[in-house]
Amino acid sequence: MPRAVILSAVVLLLAGCIAPPAGPVGRADQTPGLSLQETFARDLRFIYEEIRDNYVNLAYKEEMLGFDWDELYARYSAGLAQVRTEKEFFRLASRFLSELRDGHVALGPYRGLPEVERQLYDFDPALKNLFTVRLVEGVPIIAETRLPLLPVGSEILTLSGIPFLELLEEASRHFFYGATEQAVAARVLANGLYLHYLALISHPFPGELEITFRTPEGRRGDCRFSVPSAAQAGRALPEGDPYPSCVLEDGIARIAVPSFEVEPKEFRIRLEQIAAELKGADVEGVILDLRGNSGGNESFRELLSYLVREETVVATYRYRRSPRMGQVYRLRPLYETLLGRRIRGAREEGYSAWYCWKVKPSREEFFRSRPVVVLTDRLVFSSADRFVGAVLEHDLAVVVGTEVACTGHGLPTGVLLPSGKYVLSYGFQELRDAQFGPLEGQVKQPQVFAEQTLADYHRGVDTALTRAMDLLREKR
Repeated sequence: MPRAVILSAVVLLLAGCIAPPAGPVGRADQTPGLSLQETFARDLRFIYEEIRDNYVNLAYKEEMLGFDWDELYARYSAGLAQVRTEKEFFRLASRFLSELRDGHVALGPYRGLPEVERQLYDFDPALKNLFTVRLVEGVPIIAETRLPLLPVGSEILTLSGIPFLELLEEASRHFFYGATEQAVAARVLANGLYLHYLALISHPFPGELEITFRTPEGRRGDCRFSVPSAAQAGRALPEGDPYPSCVLEDGIARIAVPSFEVEPKEFRIRLEQIAAELKGADVEGVILDLRGNSGGNESFRELLSYLVREETVVATYRYRRSPRMGQVYRLRPLYETLLGRRIRGAREEGYSAWYCWKVKPSREEFFRSRPVVVLTDRLVFSSADRFVGAVLEHDLAVVVGTEVACTGHGLPTGVLLPSGKYVLSYGFQELRDAQFGPLEGQVKQPQVFAEQTLADYHRGVDTALTRAMDLLREKR
């Protein structure tokens, strides 16, 4: 049998063994007779040791952020003396993890015990469908609402008697899923996590909510509603198509790329279809709109292949050699080597060799033959921020929008805590740029900064998109 066939068979066999597990690894420790306080202490100790012994970016985070993980644990452990409930423990443990400022490090209730999630977040999830909030020039604006007395475009001042910006700030500290405070706030708003935080500080969640607001004309008002009845009336928002779509306007093709959490083959087919359609049209410029794209898998490399002109290394990476890595991903370094991803680089004690992601140019020249703008915002995250970073590093297009905060790369995997109630998620793969430069916690600036303004918002104008289209018109 030819060597190439044998190698391909081995790679396929390994591929089924190296993917992130479907559920959390580890098991609950059902030691009898533990008090609630002892259970809390054991879970917090587990979090501390799990991160200390396995988290790939810990040494880098300690140096970059100027903390000592042992000292942080001692401080948060002392805070357990004031913890009496599951909500209070969850808040303390989550704040402890938020010190790492890693978008993929998180603590969540174990979905196998839905009663735990109901205990922490004791409100109907349908409540999140009643209204959405967007931060525009630092002002929280009601962007969408199903509440008749809450006008779209109004500034939300308070929620349940709490100044909304204060609630947003506290929720962002709890759910620090990003590298910068602005990026975190954007994600908290986009995912309605301020309601989750309100649940954690309420005992129980309020049966009635009151929203005070100020209209664009300066009129103040309030909207009071019963939470159960309003939530029952709120319908779930329809899920959007995660695959690319295209709109052609005035010779400019705007291709929305909402997610890389897609099936790679279907993603490739969509891109090919769009390219084929545009070749028969009068297109003078292309906008790749990545706003709101929170990443996903390696399908971002498919999109990059339409922009690169030669084989390009878009990232390097390595693994921490740790007990949990050996348990979950023991064969992954072999898999990477067999795929030809190993690359020369200084190897440090406690880490694997270096590997890399390469992108070969697509045979389709359409995008390389026209000016391209990549449109970003602060919700761009994970593999999407690596796409934007590669575009900037290799000068593949002009990036327009806000800064992009790089964080949370690399095989996020869930581990069950001893209580069996919570799952700790963190990454095993440290991603760097082609020159081995750190990416975690770094901020990439666009060539052209453009962010929604309040004046444009109230006029119905998309500030960043308008700037991108004007830029392409100038290139005609």
